[in-house]
Amino acid sequence: MTSNSQKATLKDTIGLPTIASAGGLVYNDSHHILLMFKRGKWDMPKGRIEEDQAVEITALREVNEETGLNIDKLEITGKLVSTWHTTRHGNTKYLKKTHWFLMKYSGDDDETDPQVEEGIIECRWVHLSDLPEYRELLTARVNYVVDFWHQNLAYTPRK
Repeated sequence: MTSNSQKATLKDTIGLPTIASAGGLVYNDSHHILLMFKRGKWDMPKGRIEEDQAVEITALREVNEETGLNIDKLEITGKLVSTWHTTRHGNTKYLKKTHWFLMKYSGDDDETDPQVEEGIIECRWVHLSDLPEYRELLTARVNYVVDFWHQNLAYTPRK
């Protein structure tokens, strides 16, 4: 319980242990964003933050590991939003917070190598005009992140 002077947080309300992860919405020069197919859904690369590792470094590392994109061609161009979802590891259920970053990839569409051992069977670059075809199979959190980016940042003037 919280007193009137304290607001309950999501963590307090759900009552589960928490873990943190970081990932990226990756775009390229062809105005494509990268999606990966995992467990019957289109998702974006993300993973658990290792102890003493910066959130941004985790996001870059996870994009590299899960998609095979060359980390030297990836650049974080901004912070997007954070999402929350529940996940299970072994017999323990967790509340997972994912920090999402916008990343530019300076390479070609065919430079992916999905991390099959993590259940990723395909990485695909998708043009914004084709995105509606993927919406039904996007995870809810990825839909949220893509919508945030599309509505707020996708068409900002370039400096």
